[in-house]
Amino acid sequence: MQIIRYILPGFALCAHLAAVAQNPGCDGFRYKQQIFSTVKKTTVPYAIATSHTGQALTLSMDVYEPQGDTLGKRPVVVLEHGGSFIFGDKADMARWCQLLAQRGYVAASIQYRLYPVFILGFPDSVDIMDAAVKAVGDMKAAVRYFRQDAATQNLFRADPNHVFVGGYSAGAVAALHAAYLDADDNLPAFLQNILTANGGLNGNSGSAANQSYSSAVEAVINLSGGLYRREWINDGDLPVSSIHGTADETVKFYSGLAANLAYLEGSGLLHAQAQSVGTWSYLKKIPGAGHTNLYEVPQYAAQVENYWMRTTALLEFLSCYVDTLPEIVTGVVENPLQEPAEWAVYPNPLRDDVCTIRLAAGAPEPAAAVFYDIGGREVMRVNGIHPGEQHVSVAGLAPGLYALRIAGARPGEAGEPGVRKLVRM
Repeated sequence: MQIIRYILPGFALCAHLAAVAQNPGCDGFRYKQQIFSTVKKTTVPYAIATSHTGQALTLSMDVYEPQGDTLGKRPVVVLEHGGSFIFGDKADMARWCQLLAQRGYVAASIQYRLYPVFILGFPDSVDIMDAAVKAVGDMKAAVRYFRQDAATQNLFRADPNHVFVGGYSAGAVAALHAAYLDADDNLPAFLQNILTANGGLNGNSGSAANQSYSSAVEAVINLSGGLYRREWINDGDLPVSSIHGTADETVKFYSGLAANLAYLEGSGLLHAQAQSVGTWSYLKKIPGAGHTNLYEVPQYAAQVENYWMRTTALLEFLSCYVDTLPEIVTGVVENPLQEPAEWAVYPNPLRDDVCTIRLAAGAPEPAAAVFYDIGGREVMRVNGIHPGEQHVSVAGLAPGLYALRIAGARPGEAGEPGVRKLVRM
Protein backbone atom coordinates (compact mmCIF):
# COMPACT_ATOMS: atom_id res chain seq x y z
CA MET A 1 0.00 0.00 0.00
CA GLN A 2 1.18 3.50 -0.80
CA ILE A 3 2.18 5.53 2.24
CA ILE A 4 -0.55 8.05 3.02
CA ARG A 5 0.13 11.54 4.40
CA TYR A 6 -2.27 14.42 4.80
CA ILE A 7 -3.31 17.45 6.81
CA LEU A 8 -6.82 18.35 7.87
CA PRO A 9 -7.88 22.00 8.16
CA GLY A 10 -8.73 22.67 11.80
CA PHE A 11 -6.35 19.94 12.91
CA ALA A 12 -4.19 22.01 15.23
CA LEU A 13 -0.98 20.15 14.47
CA CYS A 14 -0.97 21.50 10.92
CA ALA A 15 0.32 24.92 11.96
CA HIS A 16 3.48 23.26 13.26
CA LEU A 17 4.02 20.80 10.42
CA ALA A 18 3.93 22.75 7.22
CA ALA A 19 7.56 23.82 6.90
CA VAL A 20 9.38 21.09 8.85
CA ALA A 21 11.48 18.40 7.21
CA GLN A 22 10.93 14.70 7.83
CA ASN A 23 13.53 13.05 10.03
CA PRO A 24 15.65 10.57 8.02
CA GLY A 25 15.35 7.77 10.60
CA CYS A 26 11.64 7.18 10.18
CA ASP A 27 10.82 3.55 9.40
CA GLY A 28 7.54 3.02 11.24
CA PHE A 29 9.26 1.48 14.28
CA ARG A 30 11.99 3.83 15.45
CA TYR A 31 10.83 6.52 17.89
CA LYS A 32 7.76 4.44 18.88
CA GLN A 33 9.31 1.16 20.02
CA GLN A 34 12.43 0.14 21.93
CA ILE A 35 14.94 -0.71 19.22
CA PHE A 36 18.17 -0.16 21.18
CA SER A 37 19.11 -2.21 24.22
CA THR A 38 21.83 0.03 25.64
CA VAL A 39 22.25 3.76 26.13
CA LYS A 40 25.25 6.08 26.32
CA LYS A 41 25.26 9.01 28.77
CA THR A 42 27.47 12.10 28.38
CA THR A 43 27.53 15.07 30.76
CA VAL A 44 28.27 18.41 29.09
CA PRO A 45 28.03 22.10 30.00
CA TYR A 46 25.33 23.84 28.01
CA ALA A 47 25.01 27.44 29.27
CA ILE A 48 26.42 30.15 31.49
CA ALA A 49 23.82 31.74 33.76
CA THR A 50 23.52 34.05 36.77
CA SER A 51 22.38 32.45 40.00
CA HIS A 52 19.64 33.73 42.31
CA THR A 53 22.34 35.35 44.42
CA GLY A 54 24.14 37.00 41.50
CA GLN A 55 27.02 34.59 40.89
CA ALA A 56 27.96 33.24 37.48
CA LEU A 57 27.55 29.49 37.14
CA THR A 58 27.87 26.91 34.43
CA LEU A 59 24.83 24.69 33.86
CA SER A 60 25.32 21.11 32.70
CA MET A 61 23.10 18.36 31.36
CA ASP A 62 23.16 14.60 30.99
CA VAL A 63 22.67 13.62 27.36
CA TYR A 64 21.45 10.09 26.61
CA GLU A 65 21.94 8.53 23.17
CA PRO A 66 21.18 5.08 21.77
CA GLN A 67 24.40 3.07 21.95
CA GLY A 68 25.73 2.10 18.53
CA ASP A 69 23.32 4.32 16.62
CA THR A 70 24.69 5.54 13.28
CA LEU A 71 21.86 7.83 12.19
CA GLY A 72 23.05 11.29 11.24
CA LYS A 73 20.10 13.23 12.73
CA ARG A 74 18.01 12.30 15.77
CA PRO A 75 15.04 14.16 17.32
CA VAL A 76 15.83 15.70 20.70
CA VAL A 77 13.82 15.71 23.94
CA VAL A 78 14.91 18.16 26.67
CA LEU A 79 13.58 17.31 30.15
CA GLU A 80 13.63 19.04 33.55
CA HIS A 81 13.30 17.30 36.90
CA GLY A 82 10.86 18.14 39.70
CA GLY A 83 11.40 19.49 43.19
CA SER A 84 9.32 22.68 43.52
CA PHE A 85 12.18 24.70 41.92
CA ILE A 86 14.05 24.20 45.19
CA PHE A 87 15.28 20.60 45.24
CA GLY A 88 16.01 17.78 42.80
CA ASP A 89 18.76 16.71 40.45
CA LYS A 90 19.11 15.99 36.73
CA ALA A 91 19.69 12.33 37.60
CA ASP A 92 16.02 12.16 38.64
CA MET A 93 14.95 12.02 34.97
CA ALA A 94 17.35 9.22 34.00
CA ARG A 95 14.62 6.57 33.63
CA TRP A 96 12.68 8.64 31.11
CA CYS A 97 15.80 9.69 29.21
CA GLN A 98 16.83 6.05 28.94
CA LEU A 99 13.36 5.09 27.69
CA LEU A 100 13.54 7.77 25.00
CA ALA A 101 17.10 6.95 23.97
CA GLN A 102 16.21 3.27 23.60
CA ARG A 103 13.55 4.37 21.12
CA GLY A 104 16.05 6.35 19.08
CA TYR A 105 15.86 9.87 20.48
CA VAL A 106 18.59 12.04 21.94
CA ALA A 107 17.29 12.84 25.42
CA ALA A 108 18.73 15.38 27.83
CA SER A 109 18.06 15.92 31.53
CA ILE A 110 19.23 19.39 32.42
CA GLN A 111 20.54 21.08 35.53
CA TYR A 112 18.71 24.35 36.07
CA ARG A 113 18.88 27.16 38.61
CA LEU A 114 17.20 26.15 41.86
CA TYR A 115 16.07 28.58 44.52
CA PRO A 116 18.74 28.58 47.30
CA VAL A 117 16.42 28.11 50.26
CA PHE A 118 19.30 27.62 52.72
CA ILE A 119 20.72 31.01 51.72
CA LEU A 120 17.67 33.15 51.01
CA GLY A 121 15.12 31.44 53.23
CA PHE A 122 11.77 30.02 52.25
CA PRO A 123 10.43 31.64 49.04
CA ASP A 124 7.11 33.45 48.66
CA SER A 125 4.93 33.17 45.55
CA VAL A 126 6.83 35.92 43.68
CA ASP A 127 10.19 34.32 44.52
CA ILE A 128 9.04 30.94 43.24
CA MET A 129 7.63 32.45 40.05
CA ASP A 130 11.02 34.08 39.50
CA ALA A 131 12.62 30.65 39.96
CA ALA A 132 10.17 29.18 37.43
CA VAL A 133 10.99 31.89 34.89
CA LYS A 134 14.70 31.18 35.34
CA ALA A 135 14.03 27.47 34.82
CA VAL A 136 12.15 28.29 31.60
CA GLY A 137 15.11 30.34 30.40
CA ASP A 138 17.50 27.51 31.19
CA MET A 139 15.33 25.04 29.28
CA LYS A 140 15.30 27.33 26.25
CA ALA A 141 19.10 27.67 26.43
CA ALA A 142 19.37 23.86 26.38
CA VAL A 143 17.15 23.72 23.29
CA ARG A 144 19.39 26.30 21.63
CA TYR A 145 22.49 24.32 22.64
CA PHE A 146 21.41 21.40 20.46
CA ARG A 147 20.75 23.64 17.47
CA GLN A 148 24.12 25.33 17.93
CA ASP A 149 25.82 21.95 18.29
CA ALA A 150 24.12 20.66 15.13
CA ALA A 151 25.45 23.68 13.23
CA THR A 152 29.00 23.43 14.63
CA GLN A 153 30.62 20.42 16.34
CA ASN A 154 27.68 18.05 15.81
CA LEU A 155 28.58 16.03 18.90
CA PHE A 156 25.08 14.62 19.35
CA ARG A 157 23.82 14.48 15.76
CA ALA A 158 20.68 16.32 16.80
CA ASP A 159 17.94 17.05 14.30
CA PRO A 160 17.37 20.80 14.77
CA ASN A 161 13.97 20.53 13.07
CA HIS A 162 12.55 18.24 15.74
CA VAL A 163 13.10 19.33 19.35
CA PHE A 164 10.65 18.65 22.18
CA VAL A 165 10.52 19.68 25.84
CA GLY A 166 9.02 18.19 28.95
CA GLY A 167 9.45 17.40 32.57
CA TYR A 168 8.00 16.18 35.82
CA SER A 169 6.31 18.41 38.42
CA ALA A 170 8.27 21.70 38.51
CA GLY A 171 10.05 20.59 35.34
CA ALA A 172 6.70 20.12 33.64
CA VAL A 173 5.64 23.56 34.87
CA ALA A 174 8.74 25.03 33.22
CA ALA A 175 8.11 23.12 29.99
CA LEU A 176 4.47 24.24 29.82
CA HIS A 177 5.44 27.87 30.34
CA ALA A 178 8.22 27.55 27.77
CA ALA A 179 5.63 26.30 25.28
CA TYR A 180 2.64 28.54 25.97
CA LEU A 181 3.81 31.82 27.50
CA ASP A 182 4.24 34.31 24.65
CA ALA A 183 4.12 38.00 23.85
CA ASP A 184 0.40 37.94 23.04
CA ASP A 185 -0.62 36.75 26.51
CA ASN A 186 -2.18 39.07 29.06
CA LEU A 187 0.34 39.02 31.90
CA PRO A 188 -0.06 40.44 35.39
CA ALA A 189 2.37 43.26 36.19
CA PHE A 190 4.41 41.21 38.67
CA LEU A 191 5.04 38.49 36.08
CA GLN A 192 5.94 41.00 33.37
CA ASN A 193 8.47 42.52 35.79
CA ILE A 194 9.96 39.08 36.49
CA LEU A 195 10.25 38.34 32.77
CA THR A 196 11.93 41.68 32.08
CA ALA A 197 14.43 41.13 34.89
CA ASN A 198 15.30 37.71 33.45
CA GLY A 199 15.89 38.72 29.84
CA GLY A 200 12.36 38.43 28.45
CA LEU A 201 10.68 35.39 26.98
CA ASN A 202 13.93 33.79 25.79
CA GLY A 203 15.70 34.31 29.11
CA ASN A 204 19.27 35.40 29.69
CA SER A 205 20.95 32.01 29.99
CA GLY A 206 23.62 31.15 27.47
CA SER A 207 26.27 33.03 25.52
CA ALA A 208 25.58 35.47 22.70
CA ALA A 209 26.22 32.63 20.26
CA ASN A 210 23.74 30.40 22.06
CA GLN A 211 21.17 33.21 22.10
CA SER A 212 21.44 33.56 18.32
CA TYR A 213 19.71 30.19 17.79
CA SER A 214 15.99 29.45 17.99
CA SER A 215 14.43 28.08 21.16
CA ALA A 216 11.25 26.96 19.38
CA VAL A 217 9.96 23.44 20.08
CA GLU A 218 7.34 21.13 18.59
CA ALA A 219 5.48 19.63 21.55
CA VAL A 220 5.34 19.34 25.35
CA ILE A 221 5.53 16.28 27.61
CA ASN A 222 3.71 17.11 30.82
CA LEU A 223 4.18 14.76 33.78
CA SER A 224 2.00 16.13 36.61
CA GLY A 225 2.57 19.79 35.84
CA GLY A 226 0.55 22.96 35.57
CA LEU A 227 0.35 26.41 33.99
CA TYR A 228 -0.27 29.72 35.73
CA ARG A 229 -3.19 30.50 33.42
CA ARG A 230 -4.93 28.05 31.11
CA GLU A 231 -5.99 30.92 28.81
CA TRP A 232 -2.41 31.06 27.58
CA ILE A 233 -3.18 27.96 25.49
CA ASN A 234 -4.60 29.26 22.22
CA ASP A 235 -5.72 27.91 18.87
CA GLY A 236 -2.74 26.57 16.91
CA ASP A 237 -0.45 26.27 19.93
CA LEU A 238 1.91 23.36 20.50
CA PRO A 239 0.58 19.83 21.04
CA VAL A 240 0.77 18.57 24.62
CA SER A 241 0.72 15.07 26.06
CA SER A 242 -0.10 14.93 29.77
CA ILE A 243 -0.40 12.41 32.57
CA HIS A 244 -1.75 13.38 35.98
CA GLY A 245 -3.22 11.71 39.05
CA THR A 246 -6.57 12.93 40.31
CA ALA A 247 -5.43 12.73 43.95
CA ASP A 248 -2.30 14.85 43.36
CA GLU A 249 -1.88 17.14 46.35
CA THR A 250 1.31 18.84 45.11
CA VAL A 251 0.13 20.05 41.71
CA LYS A 252 -3.64 19.73 41.75
CA PHE A 253 -5.30 17.93 38.85
CA TYR A 254 -7.60 20.90 38.27
CA SER A 255 -6.28 23.94 40.14
CA GLY A 256 -4.95 25.14 43.47
CA LEU A 257 -1.89 26.15 45.42
CA ALA A 258 1.03 24.05 44.18
CA ALA A 259 3.43 22.86 46.90
CA ASN A 260 1.93 25.59 49.10
CA LEU A 261 3.85 28.14 47.04
CA ALA A 262 1.94 29.41 44.01
CA TYR A 263 -1.35 28.97 42.22
CA LEU A 264 -1.33 26.67 39.18
CA GLU A 265 -3.95 25.25 36.86
CA GLY A 266 -3.37 21.53 36.41
CA SER A 267 -3.63 19.11 33.53
CA GLY A 268 -7.40 18.67 33.88
CA LEU A 269 -8.06 22.33 33.13
CA LEU A 270 -5.27 22.61 30.55
CA HIS A 271 -6.61 19.65 28.56
CA ALA A 272 -10.12 21.11 28.57
CA GLN A 273 -8.78 24.49 27.45
CA ALA A 274 -6.75 22.94 24.63
CA GLN A 275 -9.75 21.01 23.40
CA SER A 276 -11.98 24.09 23.54
CA VAL A 277 -9.66 26.09 21.27
CA GLY A 278 -8.76 23.24 18.92
CA THR A 279 -5.19 22.64 20.10
CA TRP A 280 -4.07 19.00 20.14
CA SER A 281 -4.00 17.57 23.66
CA TYR A 282 -3.85 14.08 25.13
CA LEU A 283 -4.47 13.53 28.84
CA LYS A 284 -3.91 10.25 30.68
CA LYS A 285 -6.05 10.79 33.77
CA ILE A 286 -5.15 8.36 36.57
CA PRO A 287 -7.95 8.11 39.16
CA GLY A 288 -6.68 7.99 42.73
CA ALA A 289 -3.00 8.50 41.89
CA GLY A 290 -0.91 11.07 43.70
CA HIS A 291 2.01 13.23 42.68
CA THR A 292 4.83 10.76 43.31
CA ASN A 293 3.27 7.32 43.68
CA LEU A 294 1.89 7.53 40.14
CA TYR A 295 5.42 6.89 38.87
CA GLU A 296 6.65 4.58 41.62
CA VAL A 297 3.84 2.17 42.55
CA PRO A 298 3.43 -1.00 40.45
CA GLN A 299 -0.35 -0.44 40.50
CA TYR A 300 0.05 2.35 37.92
CA ALA A 301 2.95 0.95 35.89
CA ALA A 302 0.85 -0.28 32.98
CA GLN A 303 -0.94 3.06 32.68
CA VAL A 304 2.34 4.97 32.74
CA GLU A 305 3.71 2.63 30.08
CA ASN A 306 0.61 3.23 27.95
CA TYR A 307 1.10 6.98 28.37
CA TRP A 308 4.65 6.77 27.04
CA MET A 309 3.49 4.60 24.14
CA ARG A 310 1.06 7.30 23.09
CA THR A 311 3.50 10.12 23.78
CA THR A 312 6.34 8.67 21.73
CA ALA A 313 3.86 7.88 18.97
CA LEU A 314 3.00 11.60 18.93
CA LEU A 315 6.68 12.57 18.78
CA GLU A 316 7.22 10.04 15.99
CA PHE A 317 4.26 11.50 14.09
CA LEU A 318 5.68 15.02 14.39
CA SER A 319 9.17 13.88 13.41
CA CYS A 320 8.27 11.60 10.55
CA TYR A 321 5.15 12.52 8.62
CA VAL A 322 5.51 16.09 7.50
CA ASP A 323 7.11 16.44 4.07
CA THR A 324 5.75 13.31 2.40
CA LEU A 325 2.15 14.40 1.83
CA PRO A 326 0.81 13.20 -1.54
CA GLU A 327 -2.52 14.91 -1.06
CA ILE A 328 -4.47 17.39 1.04
CA VAL A 329 -7.76 16.37 2.59
CA THR A 330 -10.04 19.38 2.38
CA GLY A 331 -12.58 18.71 5.11
CA VAL A 332 -13.14 17.31 8.55
CA VAL A 333 -15.80 14.60 8.73
CA GLU A 334 -18.08 15.29 11.70
CA ASN A 335 -21.38 14.16 10.14
CA PRO A 336 -21.40 11.05 7.94
CA LEU A 337 -24.41 12.35 5.99
CA GLN A 338 -22.07 14.93 4.46
CA GLU A 339 -20.16 12.12 2.74
CA PRO A 340 -22.39 10.42 0.16
CA ALA A 341 -20.29 7.27 -0.08
CA GLU A 342 -21.11 3.63 0.58
CA TRP A 343 -19.51 3.97 3.97
CA ALA A 344 -17.98 6.59 6.24
CA VAL A 345 -16.01 6.86 9.45
CA TYR A 346 -16.39 9.80 11.83
CA PRO A 347 -15.48 12.01 13.58
CA ASN A 348 -12.18 12.71 11.84
CA PRO A 349 -9.81 13.72 13.44
CA LEU A 350 -10.65 11.22 16.17
CA ARG A 351 -9.99 12.58 19.67
CA ASP A 352 -11.62 9.82 21.71
CA ASP A 353 -11.22 6.04 21.92
CA VAL A 354 -14.33 5.25 19.86
CA CYS A 355 -15.13 5.95 16.21
CA THR A 356 -18.40 5.41 14.38
CA ILE A 357 -18.56 3.51 11.09
CA ARG A 358 -21.63 3.95 8.91
CA LEU A 359 -22.19 1.22 6.31
CA ALA A 360 -24.87 1.83 3.68
CA ALA A 361 -27.86 -0.49 3.35
CA GLY A 362 -27.28 -3.28 0.85
CA ALA A 363 -23.52 -3.44 1.39
CA PRO A 364 -21.93 -6.92 1.64
CA GLU A 365 -22.14 -8.30 5.14
CA PRO A 366 -20.81 -9.26 7.48
CA ALA A 367 -17.84 -6.99 6.74
CA ALA A 368 -14.61 -6.15 8.50
CA ALA A 369 -13.05 -2.78 9.34
CA VAL A 370 -9.32 -3.07 8.59
CA PHE A 371 -6.91 -0.42 9.89
CA TYR A 372 -3.44 0.06 8.34
CA ASP A 373 -0.55 2.14 9.67
CA ILE A 374 1.40 4.65 7.64
CA GLY A 375 3.64 1.91 6.25
CA GLY A 376 0.71 -0.13 4.93
CA ARG A 377 0.82 -2.76 7.69
CA GLU A 378 -2.46 -4.08 9.06
CA VAL A 379 -2.60 -3.10 12.73
CA MET A 380 -6.20 -3.83 13.70
CA ARG A 381 -9.21 -5.67 12.28
CA VAL A 382 -12.77 -5.51 13.59
CA ASN A 383 -15.14 -8.15 12.21
CA GLY A 384 -18.92 -8.08 12.28
CA ILE A 385 -19.57 -4.69 10.69
CA HIS A 386 -23.21 -4.51 9.54
CA PRO A 387 -25.23 -1.88 7.62
CA GLY A 388 -26.12 1.14 9.70
CA GLU A 389 -24.03 2.83 12.39
CA GLN A 390 -21.68 0.89 14.62
CA HIS A 391 -19.31 2.13 17.33
CA VAL A 392 -15.79 0.70 17.15
CA SER A 393 -13.15 0.95 19.87
CA VAL A 394 -9.77 2.25 18.70
CA ALA A 395 -8.23 2.37 22.18
CA GLY A 396 -5.45 0.07 20.98
CA LEU A 397 -4.31 2.47 18.25
CA ALA A 398 -1.53 4.93 19.07
CA PRO A 399 -1.82 8.54 17.86
CA GLY A 400 -0.99 8.89 14.19
CA LEU A 401 -2.29 8.49 10.67
CA TYR A 402 -4.16 5.40 9.52
CA ALA A 403 -5.89 4.08 6.44
CA LEU A 404 -9.22 2.30 6.95
CA ARG A 405 -11.03 0.08 4.48
CA ILE A 406 -14.13 -2.07 4.77
CA ALA A 407 -13.59 -5.59 3.50
CA GLY A 408 -15.86 -8.63 3.19
CA ALA A 409 -15.38 -11.04 6.06
CA ARG A 410 -15.27 -14.10 3.76
CA PRO A 411 -12.36 -14.70 1.33
CA GLY A 412 -13.03 -13.32 -2.13
CA GLU A 413 -15.64 -10.80 -0.99
CA ALA A 414 -14.78 -7.13 -1.23
CA GLY A 415 -16.63 -4.33 0.41
CA GLU A 416 -16.59 -0.69 -0.68
CA PRO A 417 -13.14 -0.38 -2.37
CA GLY A 418 -12.50 3.20 -1.23
CA VAL A 419 -10.04 3.92 1.56
CA ARG A 420 -10.73 6.49 4.26
CA LYS A 421 -7.84 8.26 5.93
CA LEU A 422 -8.17 8.63 9.69
CA VAL A 423 -6.22 10.76 12.19
CA ARG A 424 -6.02 9.18 15.65
CA MET A 425 -5.29 11.92 18.18
